[in-house]
Amino acid sequence: MLGLESQDQASLALPLPWQESLWQSFISRLDQNRLPHAMMLTGSPGIGVERIATALAQRLLCTAELSKYACGTCKGCQLMLAGNHPDLSILEPAESGKAILIDQVRELLGKLSKTAQQGGWKVALISSAEAMNISASNALLKSLEEPQGQTLLLLLSYRPSLVSATIHSRCQVQGLPLPDSAQASRWLAEVSGDQKLAEQTLEIAGGRPLLALDYMQGDSLQQRQDFEGTVEQVRRGDLSPVDAAQHCHKLNSDQLLDWFMNYLHRLATGELQNSPNPALFDFSDKLRTARGWVLSGSNINPQLLWEELFMDWLQVFRRRGR
Repeated sequence: MLGLESQDQASLALPLPWQESLWQSFISRLDQNRLPHAMMLTGSPGIGVERIATALAQRLLCTAELSKYACGTCKGCQLMLAGNHPDLSILEPAESGKAILIDQVRELLGKLSKTAQQGGWKVALISSAEAMNISASNALLKSLEEPQGQTLLLLLSYRPSLVSATIHSRCQVQGLPLPDSAQASRWLAEVSGDQKLAEQTLEIAGGRPLLALDYMQGDSLQQRQDFEGTVEQVRRGDLSPVDAAQHCHKLNSDQLLDWFMNYLHRLATGELQNSPNPALFDFSDKLRTARGWVLSGSNINPQLLWEELFMDWLQVFRRRGR
């Protein structure tokens, strides 16, 4: 969910250090009046996709001239900080995991069809663009095909392969890569004040600094360590796949599968780097398939899903006599 609620001036979004080059390209295109009317930003969760999208929306709605970032003092910025800018629209699922419906898109298009109340840009942030159902996607197409004035439709997606192909074709797609590890580590250390923990947590988070920060500030890191402990117990034969599944089936399967895939990557590039196990690649494919089922909203039984995955996981190492 996008966090544009009421906040103080210091909370104006700024691009993250590893986004500076992309940010400069946005500002250059804005200055040259070459911003597209529709962009889709994609990337992994935890690297700042929402951050740079929010910063761009704030900059467009800022009325200060020749400013690299939103100024924070003009009327547009004050409305943004108050959480009630009339020319900003946010479209996202009503609940996490739910679809974006056609009525929500129609409401958005109705708002975009009107003149900007502040006389400048109109901006629509569409979070989880892949959550639009077919009817909602089709309803949005007309606006993508027939842009009106200074309007920017900014779609965000962590799973762009699930976004309608016709939506894809009408947006300028900008993928955000994982940040440079050294740069991300420096930033995380500065924010957290703990260099060693920053490096360790960044590795656990798969190089995603905002996710790492979330781990450091909450109990997610402990939850992840507990899950990896369960995985290790199954691997050693100390915990049965059925019992392991009991630990997991009521938790967020998408999150657990993401953790499992990252754990597998660290295992393959670390402990087993000099002793490759081809079965790990097959198992990795099974994890990706399982995550695809979960993300698609398929009606699956989590207990059975995890039992099967853990049984396959155990067999990976039994075949090698480990």
